[in-house]
Amino acid sequence: MATLQNIRNRSGLLLAVIGIAMLAFIMGDLMKSTNSGGNNINVGNVLGQDIVVQAFEQKVNEGIENWKIQNQQTVLNQTIIAQIREQIWDQYIRDLIMENEYGKLGIDVSDDEFFELLQGVNVHPEISKISSFQDPVTGAFDRTRVLGYLKQIDQDETGESLDRWVGFQKYLIGLIKSSKYNALVAKSMYTTNHEAKLYLNSNNSITFNYVAIPFTSIDDSLVEPNADELEAYYEAHKNDYKQEASKDVDYVVYTVVPSLEDDATTKAEITDLVSDFETYEDFELLARRNSDNTEANFVYTAHDAFIEDSNWGNLFNSEKGTVIGPYLISPGVYRISKLADQQYRPDSVQARHILIKPSEAISLDSANRRIEALKIAIEGGANFGELAKQNSDDQGSAIKGGDLGWFQEGVMVDEFNEACFTSRELELSVVSSQFGVHLVQVTKKGKSIKKSKIAYIDRNVEPSTETFNSYYTQAAYFAGKIVNEGISFDTLVIENNLIKRSDKQVTVNKQNISGLPNSREMIRWMNDAEVGSVSEVFQFDNSYVVAYVTDSYSKGFSPLEDVREQIISLVIQEKKSFLISKNITGSDLNEIAKNNDVKVVPGHKAIYAGLSIQGIGYEPELVGAIFANKLGSISNPITGRNAVYIIEVTGIEEQDLKEDLSQEKLNLQTQLVSYSNGASYNALNDAADVVDNRADFY
Repeated sequence: MATLQNIRNRSGLLLAVIGIAMLAFIMGDLMKSTNSGGNNINVGNVLGQDIVVQAFEQKVNEGIENWKIQNQQTVLNQTIIAQIREQIWDQYIRDLIMENEYGKLGIDVSDDEFFELLQGVNVHPEISKISSFQDPVTGAFDRTRVLGYLKQIDQDETGESLDRWVGFQKYLIGLIKSSKYNALVAKSMYTTNHEAKLYLNSNNSITFNYVAIPFTSIDDSLVEPNADELEAYYEAHKNDYKQEASKDVDYVVYTVVPSLEDDATTKAEITDLVSDFETYEDFELLARRNSDNTEANFVYTAHDAFIEDSNWGNLFNSEKGTVIGPYLISPGVYRISKLADQQYRPDSVQARHILIKPSEAISLDSANRRIEALKIAIEGGANFGELAKQNSDDQGSAIKGGDLGWFQEGVMVDEFNEACFTSRELELSVVSSQFGVHLVQVTKKGKSIKKSKIAYIDRNVEPSTETFNSYYTQAAYFAGKIVNEGISFDTLVIENNLIKRSDKQVTVNKQNISGLPNSREMIRWMNDAEVGSVSEVFQFDNSYVVAYVTDSYSKGFSPLEDVREQIISLVIQEKKSFLISKNITGSDLNEIAKNNDVKVVPGHKAIYAGLSIQGIGYEPELVGAIFANKLGSISNPITGRNAVYIIEVTGIEEQDLKEDLSQEKLNLQTQLVSYSNGASYNALNDAADVVDNRADFY
């Protein structure tokens, strides 16, 4: 593998090195390996190689941090964390399996090859596609744009820049190896002329008449299978009944809801805020601090546009500062509202803007300086639209010269909205928002109308600690009755007028019980619990849960008893098909139909590549049998999904054969190559003896 020093020794590579280090900083280092010492505990095993839980957990933590950066979100719920953990596991397993396969096949990346992909004519797409490294006008990769990062690796005393460079180098080399492997697999795929002919004939069709003798024509009681027949069918089709280790669970949920006392307390608390809301000068700050509605947006609105709250119409012509409420805005939510301000403002405006987004390449100060320079240029006569096309990071409006069209109040973020609805026409304003720094120009304004800004505080009625304790006591009493007095789970459900819920065949790595978000803790309990075990009281959000394990399944094949009903149905169908086929008599379809009290159905069509037939349904076996028959011949009985069929082919429509099948071969080859990349890995994964012990830890 190429080292940083080797790259520095290569002429012309230093800028590329720094650029990639910055790119790694942007992307995060998901591929960084970790060696953990001490008493290691294994979370799994692949190809005989242990996966140490400490190393895996660090990769998960890195994945979580990367997700936070990409999504600008600091708090992740358990569902998202579980998804990240699953993705990291899948990638970790893939890396181990593929590195083993690369070693066997001799797939590697030389230093010269790697250097070329960093700074040569054919720069790797992972580098050249980064917008920070592209000329803003031409979009071409520009090495000079990474000059600002030249000193970052050496100046970073923490060593993080170097670590990230090494991590990204591993990531990039992994992509190159993967590309080589996929190309190798693709080259091993071959399409024959015969396969091309079949592909060409995929739209061939056959017209046929048929007789269908339904299975319902024989009563089930006449073909009831015996134990030997069920056993024989089970043994012959055992691979159809594979199962993972899992358990069945019944559970009851005590959902905590606010009491009347909780409702009265909430109403009293928000009532106490009315006086402060009337007099406090910074009403927005007071609302933000005291409201449970974090999405509240206080916008100047015309009288006929008050649709969110019917009570606001009464406030529109009130004295400024008037507060109404508390009142219920929705079940369980109290609100107080204040007429905060009134102004005459445009009903709508037309505006355009140039946006510069701060990034790792552009600081906030740099973004402000660029906007100020653009402002000066436009004031000096430069064309706003052309500068927007060349410089704006809002690609949607940039192609239109920055034009945002007409919009009303509340459509844009607050800072942008205020600038647009208070500026004069053609005035240039600099505005900072969550998206970056904007240069805004209002090009047209609508008529001026009276608007009111109404601020409000919402309070949700939430269960108190006493209410939670009351529901917990009920759940604990339910569990205690089973454990201490031996009363059955089902009996208690009936006695307490509860609803029993169930989840079937819950596997060890399932993240949530059906209907219970964030219930992984309950599944972990089930993994170690015996059949008949009763859980302690679980709390999931606003619910208390008591669970009862009802059944357990071992990994392997489902026992005959567990699939008996399903097999009985299939054996009955087989026996009916045999009896119907054995008793069919007649020399043509009309005679066969008459003897079985059914009718001949004429003029149906089957497509060679189809699995269904219009008017009949999904019948792949029937389609295959139709195309195996000759024109004018009567088929043998064909067992379908719901009936036994006898068909007569009346017409065959074939595609014109041609000598040059190159296009058909190319189409098939493309499909085959696309399939082979995934199929080859799946085969390697199946042979890798992957052991997954994550359920012991998460």
